[in-house]
Amino acid sequence: MLWLLYALGAAVIWGVNYAISGRLLARGMSPATLFLVDLIFGSMAVSAVITFTGRWSATMNELRQARPDFGWLLVAIIATTAAGLLIFLSIEAKNATLASLIEVTYPLFTAFFAWLLFRQATINTATVIGALLIFVGVLIVARGNH
Repeated sequence: MLWLLYALGAAVIWGVNYAISGRLLARGMSPATLFLVDLIFGSMAVSAVITFTGRWSATMNELRQARPDFGWLLVAIIATTAAGLLIFLSIEAKNATLASLIEVTYPLFTAFFAWLLFRQATINTATVIGALLIFVGVLIVARGNH
């Protein structure tokens, strides 16, 4: 059940982030500037936590052990960077509410790529119904706000 609380907490924080980002972008900040500041601050915050908790050597050890998966790590970094920049571009082009309602389709793509890349599938009646609801919701939002 802890995973659900973490996920809901992330959703709440993303909601705050997108709403504030929408305001900053509407007032003239470029998506590139906002994203750069996000990355710099995020790097400093994570570095501070790693330093404060004394986990530098453990972190470096994890990176050394991840060598066989370096390609996947690189793809994940590129994907994270591209997705972050694209959501800010979307918020700037329309608004935070609509951008986030469309972005919520990412679980569909997560399931697809988990199956395609790793042959992992968590498909059952509940996930199929949830995916259909997400898809129908996106269609409604897109048609109502074209």
